[in-house]
Amino acid sequence: MNNTRNNLILFCLTMFTVVSCGVNARLKKANEIYEAGGYDKSANLYKKVAPKIKKDKSKKAETYFKAGEAYRKSGNSLQAGRNYDMAIRNGYKNAAVFMHAAAMALMNDDVEKAQNRLKTFRDMEPNNRQGVVLQQSCEMILSDKSAKSRQQYKVENMKIFNSKYHDFSPSYASSDYETVFFTSSRKDGAGKTKTFEATGQNNADIYKSVLTKKGWETPQPLDNTINTVDEEGASVFNSNYTTIYYTQCVKENGEKFGCSIMTAKSKGDSWTEPEKLKLVSDSMVAAHAALSADGLTMYFSSNVFGGFGGLDLWKTGRGNEDDNFWSEPVNLGSQINTPGDEVFPTLRGDTLYFSSNGRAGYGGLDIYKAWQDSDGIWTTVNMGKPFNSNADDFGIVFEGENERGYFCSRRKGGRGGDDIYSFKMDIPVIEFDLKGTVRDAKRNVPLAAAEVVLHGSDGSSLKRVTEKDGTFRFRLAKNTEYMAVVRRSGYFVQKSGRINTEGLTESKTFTQNLLITPYSEIVEIPNIFFEYGKADLSKESTAALDNLIALMNENPKIVISLIAHTDNRGSEGANMNLSQRRAQAVVDYLVFNGVDDERLEAKGMGESQPRKVTAEIAAKYKFLKTGQVLSEEFINSLQDNDQKETCHALNRRTEIKVLSEDYEPNP
Repeated sequence: MNNTRNNLILFCLTMFTVVSCGVNARLKKANEIYEAGGYDKSANLYKKVAPKIKKDKSKKAETYFKAGEAYRKSGNSLQAGRNYDMAIRNGYKNAAVFMHAAAMALMNDDVEKAQNRLKTFRDMEPNNRQGVVLQQSCEMILSDKSAKSRQQYKVENMKIFNSKYHDFSPSYASSDYETVFFTSSRKDGAGKTKTFEATGQNNADIYKSVLTKKGWETPQPLDNTINTVDEEGASVFNSNYTTIYYTQCVKENGEKFGCSIMTAKSKGDSWTEPEKLKLVSDSMVAAHAALSADGLTMYFSSNVFGGFGGLDLWKTGRGNEDDNFWSEPVNLGSQINTPGDEVFPTLRGDTLYFSSNGRAGYGGLDIYKAWQDSDGIWTTVNMGKPFNSNADDFGIVFEGENERGYFCSRRKGGRGGDDIYSFKMDIPVIEFDLKGTVRDAKRNVPLAAAEVVLHGSDGSSLKRVTEKDGTFRFRLAKNTEYMAVVRRSGYFVQKSGRINTEGLTESKTFTQNLLITPYSEIVEIPNIFFEYGKADLSKESTAALDNLIALMNENPKIVISLIAHTDNRGSEGANMNLSQRRAQAVVDYLVFNGVDDERLEAKGMGESQPRKVTAEIAAKYKFLKTGQVLSEEFINSLQDNDQKETCHALNRRTEIKVLSEDYEPNP
């Protein structure tokens, strides 16, 4: 009996040792993962191992606290709060647990619990700034004065942008605000082989969505020039949307290499090789770039030494937009930065928007706006509801001067993780649009797949491809002049008239219906004049000749025959010779002004091809009928000398005919 009892005791001691060793091993592993930034994974390990600690209540309480810390840093406020509560229940006495428990209670929409936890914390550390801020937050939520003044904003979840993963940091990628880039950790990104250990989700990539007639397109990841197996996101563009700045965070073999701001230029539908801005050392964080309208000042978030705690907002500058050498970063100071985190800055004119968890707010990160007076003193205001909630709210962008745009939030009712929300004020918005149809000038039928590029005086350049019915549409900016250019294979390039929104105070839709001429058509070049009976170009021809040069430059692959016609007065031989010399004179002018002579052929037709009257000519000259040939016989049949002279003038013309459209310059 004694042997049996001794064996049982020995077995229990052995099992206790095994369990104890297993617990210690898992705690060590969890600590290692936590220190390496793997908050999501370590949180689950801490949560599982804490209940198995039986004897050492102090260790048990500390493990629950570490679980709370890991969940908080991975963005799970609910689990963080539960584990802080378990740490308190098991006797954890460190003041930090009460402060963080109060903060998580606010994020979980439990103000009463937050106040109770906060009272304990403030009894322990009455002068702690974070305690003061949390107290102010509780009072603000209970009074909720700021919410009442901002309810006129309508907020909607952008379901087409969002997934069950994290979707955040929207930015406008075109001047008409109909292309949006955003960051997402969904699983269809570029070459996913890594997980962001802080959240347990895939490393994020940058995605793109475009607004069409049918609504927003399904978001697609940018190509592998921008997106890599590492973490990319939080993009912003310069004012004419030709250069992108974005954040890239790199980690290899468990070692953090920090976050950097990268830049690349658009190259059609692709990008140049990205460059890293040398703002901070490689081991530090430089993230969330915001760019001034002139492109010379950049704000960003960083944990570089010299800040006030956590991530601070800094700014840097450069001499011109082509310069990638930025000045030594300057901290924005204590009027903006706190011991908490200041992140996701955005600029709208002279107003700075950013998010912070170090100020009085509704819970987690709140969105604030700030501006400087003439003495450089900042005023900072909480944006209130509906922009801010008890969850994290951040990354706001505005559609220019309009009171609408997007922001991000982890509030209840989303699709999962961080979601993107739209907002707009319920007031009339002044909008300008351009719509039109591209048609074949010969057949008068609408043309699909024609490229329409809209050039703005603000440096913007927008592109559309016409629909099946030949239609296109653009959103226009205020106080901007535009011109549209249409291109389609087999057709001459065509430009629109000027479209100007300057000074307009009411919404307006402009219409530009554009006819483009196929290369198969012989095209008259009007207003080319010669001295009487000679091949010398008159001064009045300069504008028309310069337009012809522009046409050749806009259609760089065509080879043309330059055709000159005369009237029927004089001998056939003389007229043929004169027309040939006139055609050659035009060719010589073009060559002198830079057009390759291999693209030009001079051809004189003399009087051999009298003009055939078009409907347009018949409408202008009532004595002529559509289809009538202005032959010598017809002209002689006219009794009115002015009518005869009109017909002679119509026969004298200069035309071009496209011989080929695949010219390649000789190297």
